[in-house]
Amino acid sequence: MGQKNMIMIVDDNPLDQMITAQVLRNTYGQEQIMVMESAAKALAYLRENQHDPEAMPALIILDLDMPEINGFGFLKQFSELAEQIKNTCKIVVLTASEQLEDLQMMQTDPRVAKLIPKPLRKNSLVPVI
Repeated sequence: MGQKNMIMIVDDNPLDQMITAQVLRNTYGQEQIMVMESAAKALAYLRENQHDPEAMPALIILDLDMPEINGFGFLKQFSELAEQIKNTCKIVVLTASEQLEDLQMMQTDPRVAKLIPKPLRKNSLVPVI
């Protein structure tokens, strides 16, 4: 499996990071998992590696509710990145939020491939993966 199959988890909660990574490994056989504890770190990584297609994750699993830069802020800044990054990385939002307005905004955002309630479950990423 090449680097292009890497999945990036962007979540500030260590327990949610662990659950998501475990489901990815056990259900989808995914071994190339990168965990970013904040949206700022994830965006910095994407910017620093924007000219290296092999370093780009194929999928970003994004938590909606994080301090400093939340999922909405990540998506706004992500939309300002180079086209090759936006075309390479699918984004799935994983959230515990029950705010109807937030959920509707995520469902209608063209950058979001799928909205999934936390915690990640066995078949939640079908057909994204």
